[in-house]
Amino acid sequence: MAGFQAQILTPNGSLFEGEVSGVQMPGVEGSFEVKANHAPIVSTLEKGKVLIRKTDGDLNYVISGGFVEVNHNKLTLLAESVVEE
Repeated sequence: MAGFQAQILTPNGSLFEGEVSGVQMPGVEGSFEVKANHAPIVSTLEKGKVLIRKTDGDLNYVISGGFVEVNHNKLTLLAESVVEE
């Protein structure tokens, strides 16, 4: 399965960086998932769960809200606070 690069950033630094097959997150107008070759997007995120799909297992986080940018098979999620579930 084709993957893409994802990074989760907080004011304290990078929390996650690596290749993923998908990232599900809480958008302001509902939850959505980004996969490889997704169209460029910038979106506001609400407080809620972020699911990172990796080949060796999923990671679950809870964010306080924030922003996400997807461009050229790279996802960057910016959040004020992130807690691993």
